[in-house]
Amino acid sequence: MDQPPFETKKDYILRRVKQKILDGEYGPGDRLKVRQLATEFGTSEIPVREAINQLASMGLVILTPHVGAIATPVSSRDLQEIFDIRTALEGLAIRLATPRITPEALTEIGQIATDLERAVESTRDADELGRLNRAFHMAIYRYSHNERLLGMIEDLWNHAGRYPSPLSGKDDSTYQSLRDHQAILDALRDQDVERAAAITEEHKNRSMLRIIAQVKKSEASTLQEH
Repeated sequence: MDQPPFETKKDYILRRVKQKILDGEYGPGDRLKVRQLATEFGTSEIPVREAINQLASMGLVILTPHVGAIATPVSSRDLQEIFDIRTALEGLAIRLATPRITPEALTEIGQIATDLERAVESTRDADELGRLNRAFHMAIYRYSHNERLLGMIEDLWNHAGRYPSPLSGKDDSTYQSLRDHQAILDALRDQDVERAAAITEEHKNRSMLRIIAQVKKSEASTLQEH
């Protein structure tokens, strides 16, 4: 167990399992088995149970009698709430960032956009596409110079592994996202604050509608099975 010396066993397990949930390694509805986790982390069941109880208080785990702990399902309503907040925060971030974007920053951000375009053509790895997409947006938002705002955006974005990726390969929606990125870059070059914000907010809304449609389809399928 690669536990840092400053962390208790409970805190270490909490951090690792939380990240697995956020990354989607434990999908919505997956069981978290105490004995299995205790074996995985080379510890007793006590710190595992403590960590799971704390995950439940965070809303990432549901404790069900006779079943145990399961990763909290992500509903279409949850996604609507997450994206409503993200759209507002990211719109604010780009408004703050646009006047501060330097030519060097534009070169850096433009390179990430190019890397993402190349990745779309060469890979079907949704995780890699998601990583580059996030890098593109966060490279812009860093110029907001507002650490608390960045922290809130990062925290919400950390839930991305729990729902379908908005970039899934060579399809119309992915190419629309790439066009949005170029439009955002153009607005940044022109230092047009409101245009950059409007494109970003519309970009987020399109992603939200696409992802929510996928989740609603899954919810309908689950209801039919039961």
